[in-house]
Amino acid sequence: MKAKVSIIAGVLVGAGLFYLAFRNINFRETLAICRGANSWYVIPFSFTVVAELFLRGVKWKLLLDPVRPVRVWDAFRLEAAGLALNNVLPLRLGEIVRGTSGATLFQIPVMTVFATILVERALDTIVLLLLLAAAVFMGGITGGPLEGGGAYLWPVVGGLCAAVGALIFIDEIIAHHFFAGFFGRFPRLKKGLGHLALGVKAFHSVKGCALILTAAAVQWLMNSLTFYWIARAFGINGVVGLAKSVVLIFTAAVACSVPGMPGYFGNFEATIAGVVAAWGVPRETGLAYAGYAHIAGYVLVTTIGLLFAYQMGHSVGKIWTQFSGGEKKDGAAPAA
Repeated sequence: MKAKVSIIAGVLVGAGLFYLAFRNINFRETLAICRGANSWYVIPFSFTVVAELFLRGVKWKLLLDPVRPVRVWDAFRLEAAGLALNNVLPLRLGEIVRGTSGATLFQIPVMTVFATILVERALDTIVLLLLLAAAVFMGGITGGPLEGGGAYLWPVVGGLCAAVGALIFIDEIIAHHFFAGFFGRFPRLKKGLGHLALGVKAFHSVKGCALILTAAAVQWLMNSLTFYWIARAFGINGVVGLAKSVVLIFTAAVACSVPGMPGYFGNFEATIAGVVAAWGVPRETGLAYAGYAHIAGYVLVTTIGLLFAYQMGHSVGKIWTQFSGGEKKDGAAPAA
């Protein structure tokens, strides 16, 4: 029931934002603007998307390696498959598939694999906020997400850093004499925290920490570059330069964190078009730009990821059937 409520709520939110994005829009003009875009820029856009996906795989490999060395190719395939399944299934089921498949493929405890995914998400948030601050400061951007709301963002960075730091030193915390008695009474909790601690083992070395942070920063910079290529395709790169592209990738990440329909259609268009409109881009042009960037990225990532997912024996229908409880067990039909 909770899953159904979440799915319905996400669809309603996405539909509402889709309506807000497209209301009072001249569709003929918007389509004409899309047709007038320089499609040659789809080529560097596509290379950048693939490079960004590969860097996601490198980052995850670096998190997993201290537990058990893994091939970057396998991490890349699972990252792409997870993102693709997120694009076509609700409730971010792709992350669940990535975690469980990774545990089987890498022969690593599933809790440890999910710990690396949790740390990956926290790290992404920290790095994105730092890149946003640098882009706003160095690009001289006014009216950005940090203006007025910056006071609320920095406590988030601090809280995430503290949470990751606690995980990094969880072994020392468990072994400390002050907590030894408590954890001795709860052996399952101690064992679970031990698995979680393995997920952040890469941060125990300065070199490992530096490599992971560098991979994360370059990955998100590559992601922001996709907005710049499409801005050039639409001839608005004079407004949406490299610094503002970083602001847009942060905006997109926030939009995709809000419950929405698979692929986050509506969330993406409403927020990106709204931000570029605040920078003086005409509304129809802004919406055409947002829709073009979204669909181009969606088609490319989903195609690559689903190819990998099917190659590894997954299918959208099978995953959804397993999640929804419709899979037959022991040859019996599912209960009505």
